[in-house]
Amino acid sequence: MKKPNINLLAVIVAVPVIGMTIIAPALTIIKNDLNISFENTQLILTLYFTFLAFGQILSGPFSDKYGRKPILLLGASIYSISAFFASLSSNIEILLILRCFQGFGAAACLSVGRTILSDCYEIKEAAKEMSKMTAIMAVIPISCFIFGGFLAEFLGWRTNLIALGLVSLILIIAMSFLLNETLIKKAESISFKNMFIVYRRLLKNLSFNFFTITTAMQTSMFFAMNGFMPYEFERKGVSMSEFGIWFSFTSLGYIFGNIINSKLSPKVGLERMCILGTVCSFCTVLIFFGNNNLFQNGPLVLSLICMLFGCSNGFAVANSMTGAINSSKLNKGAASGLMGAFQVGSGGLAGFLIIYFGGAQNFNICLYALFIMSGISIVSSYLILQIKKMSII
Repeated sequence: MKKPNINLLAVIVAVPVIGMTIIAPALTIIKNDLNISFENTQLILTLYFTFLAFGQILSGPFSDKYGRKPILLLGASIYSISAFFASLSSNIEILLILRCFQGFGAAACLSVGRTILSDCYEIKEAAKEMSKMTAIMAVIPISCFIFGGFLAEFLGWRTNLIALGLVSLILIIAMSFLLNETLIKKAESISFKNMFIVYRRLLKNLSFNFFTITTAMQTSMFFAMNGFMPYEFERKGVSMSEFGIWFSFTSLGYIFGNIINSKLSPKVGLERMCILGTVCSFCTVLIFFGNNNLFQNGPLVLSLICMLFGCSNGFAVANSMTGAINSSKLNKGAASGLMGAFQVGSGGLAGFLIIYFGGAQNFNICLYALFIMSGISIVSSYLILQIKKMSII
């Protein structure tokens, strides 16, 4: 089988992240322009995440039946069209509805794009390639944070949505000519009953469950930071264009983490790398707690700690995602979809709850949430290793 182009695959999987990181720097500007509350502003991300989660439950099994490429093209088309129409929104209600469609379309890119990698590589090699892909992919949020901040501040937040539509349109053209079908054996039939049976089987798989929990908690921490950091930076007098630059340090750390992981994971094992990543992210939260007035020395200190968090996230997520997808040999699309649904759904819910309980005004609430999520991910990654040891015995 011809191996997929990792650069193209990275852009495909990054589509949902682009939809978040180009919009995040514009949130405070949208809030002021449409005269809406913090809670309603956060819904721009939360509803996007919700439908990004729901869409993966459907796109994964459908790609097992109809092939990876057709589902990818359909999802990217929905994403592009809804982005263009969202740029014309006259009120928050229309914007939120179209963001739901965007999330649904982006779901195919996320779940199916990752499945393509597992179609083409064995599990150890897949973890290595996943790290390479996510390292390349992490360059995109850096540019999107910076680009999105400048677009929103100097051209208006609607240009951020137009940019999303153009990016996905270019991607559709690239996939049409450069992406090959990787599904060898298609599922015999697809129905909601069969989907339920497959998902029930996956949920009985302990390895899948704990890999998914680790993925979900680590991703939730990253998504939550995207939700509350713009307000923290704004309170300290940092413009949204400057925020895009400073917060891009998180993605820079994620790149370094994945580069290191691609070298270590085949030797150390993805289970141990998950533990290393979750412990490092927990330590990062403790540093946040110990330095509550980080902005007294300027935004650089906070940005460097965000970079450390990004690095630890890079250790954990690529391995936990690979482990979850490869928990099923026959239904990798379904495994990717269900894992992705929990991953993104928990991320969206975490961001919403943090803002709902006052995280936009009180940074300590955000830190307590990160503390809980990092603790859960440590426990789940430890249980993954114990299951691996038991299976060897």
